[in-house]
Amino acid sequence: LRQNCCLKMGNFFDHPPTDPRILEYSVLKNAAKSFSPVSTEIETHIEDLKWMVEWLDSYKPCLEPIRLALSSPSNSDLQEKAFQELKPNIVDIQKFYTKAQSLSEFIPLVLASLEAEGRIDLDPYLTRQFLQVLQLMYMADQRKMMCPGLQNDFSFYRRTVAKFPQEAPVSETVANQISMWIAEASPLSNTVANALKSGFKKDPDMVGVLSKLANMSAWIVYKDGEVTAPQKELLMVAMTQCIIMFDRSSTRGAFHKDSGVMVRKCVTVLTSQACEEIENVRGGLKNGLKYSTVHFGDVTTPAFVEEMLS
Repeated sequence: LRQNCCLKMGNFFDHPPTDPRILEYSVLKNAAKSFSPVSTEIETHIEDLKWMVEWLDSYKPCLEPIRLALSSPSNSDLQEKAFQELKPNIVDIQKFYTKAQSLSEFIPLVLASLEAEGRIDLDPYLTRQFLQVLQLMYMADQRKMMCPGLQNDFSFYRRTVAKFPQEAPVSETVANQISMWIAEASPLSNTVANALKSGFKKDPDMVGVLSKLANMSAWIVYKDGEVTAPQKELLMVAMTQCIIMFDRSSTRGAFHKDSGVMVRKCVTVLTSQACEEIENVRGGLKNGLKYSTVHFGDVTTPAFVEEMLS
């Protein structure tokens, strides 16, 4: 099947990317651990993001206490009971918010470390770990979208926090900030992209690392016959997240012909037989490229992109 698919595409994948020259997943998998400050700090972010995904997977909204409080707004006991039961969730939501701010400061440092030509090749360990950060960010944003109870909990908290200021784990001022943030469909990606947007104006090459990683991931999935299904999932999710963040942070987006993102190749791989093993996530990734980017609907987006993702 792979041979037939490759033949149908002719010479489409005959020319590998030159920067980076990482063409097989084994280079990433077998990379020796690096000990730069960025490489060391990234481990903490990975663990925090893993916790975040697990927390969102198991999130338990305070449906009944809130329902009772809303049905009897003059009943102070019910108001306080709902407020008290909400507090553990509110503490965790604040952690979610704080982690987004932390990532918005850290990811530009990673991109700066990998920015110079050849740097991705020289630090495949940091590259692999960063791909994992991108995968976990995407997973956290997707789970947040599927968790309306989280936003409902925080909306009730924000409305009632002024009644219990001495017992509030999050102040009213910060609650207003978090409320606006959590209303975003993809709050993690949006926060980081906003930070990168400022960096793009000063140093476009820094954000260009995302295009390099997207192109590299597509190449490995399509051409490396040894890559496993979990590795394909990591690479395809990271590729999608790279395109989303590049599109949100660059002036003309990822789908413009001069963006540096090899969109045709990336979308071709995502929709090809090479990704049949990850069919369970492929549909969501296609939707991510359509609905989590901001330039997909631009007139400069090639028609084939819309056709291939339809």
